[in-house]
Amino acid sequence: MVDVYFLDLRKKYKKDVLTVFDKLIDVSGGLKILQKKSPSGIKLHVGEAENVNYVKPGYVRRLCELIEDAGSKPFLTDTTTLYAGRRYRADLHIDLAKEHGFDFAPMIIADGLYGDDYVEIDGAKIASLFGHVDAMFCVSHFKGHLVCGFGGALKNLGMGCASKGGKLEMHSQSKPFVEVDRCTQCLTCIEYCIHGAIKRKGEEVVIDKKTCTGCAGCMSVCPEKAIRFSWDAASSEIQKGIAKYAASAVKDKKVFYLNFLVDISPDCDCFITSEPMIAPDVGILASFDPVSIDQACYDLVKGPIDNLHPEVDAQEQLAYAEKFGAGERAYEIKNI
Repeated sequence: MVDVYFLDLRKKYKKDVLTVFDKLIDVSGGLKILQKKSPSGIKLHVGEAENVNYVKPGYVRRLCELIEDAGSKPFLTDTTTLYAGRRYRADLHIDLAKEHGFDFAPMIIADGLYGDDYVEIDGAKIASLFGHVDAMFCVSHFKGHLVCGFGGALKNLGMGCASKGGKLEMHSQSKPFVEVDRCTQCLTCIEYCIHGAIKRKGEEVVIDKKTCTGCAGCMSVCPEKAIRFSWDAASSEIQKGIAKYAASAVKDKKVFYLNFLVDISPDCDCFITSEPMIAPDVGILASFDPVSIDQACYDLVKGPIDNLHPEVDAQEQLAYAEKFGAGERAYEIKNI
């Protein structure tokens, strides 16, 4: 079984939390993936504009300090998005990262200015930077997700390391629709959609499924929650795609994972809405296996995750990821 190290934030410690965080990194051996004088990427999600639930920059800053003390040079990285937020283009993404407090290390957008710079690994369109990085830290905020049930390390790898073309492939089966009775025709969604997929047709607002990329950004901006999602096969296909891409993204790489099971929001950090958390803070987990760490996080908040979207089997991504060789689900908790 894989070791998953657990810093339980429900406990009271004699020392400050960053000092205990240092111990988590030390005991888990995370820094052993480093090569001195070589760059080390930290894959993270800086949060969309107006979102406040992303991993606190103080933790990432501390990780950067530990990496530098070990003789390596850290940089932060992520990819562009399909939807029309502040992370759609590399330069805007970098500006947003700085605004959110991630200004202590260089930020490199892995798939280029417009998200079309990629390498193909086992058929997956992985952002080109990840084709040149041997050692990487994957820092993930574990939370709910409208399609996958939850998002953690696998989502951060699979969707987060894909180029725009890769993201489009994974969303190809998922298309939102407008619930007519809820829609007030404020047209916010039409103004938002850069793909021109949403139009006013007579007295209704409709989404053209052929033009729609399935990025689901319109769901985030709709004030009436009138844009819904077709669940059927979409969830299963996206989870399968994420697992496949995750396995490709970490192939032949040394990766250390940190999952933050805090500020457990119902939706992805791409959403700009602020809704009540679905569970109290639990802690920070660390491992060398993305499947085990996500399985452990899921097991710790299984009830709230399953209640969030009961029609979604959130463990499909775990089963697929194990099948594709990304890691294994069996784990043993090591308390810090």
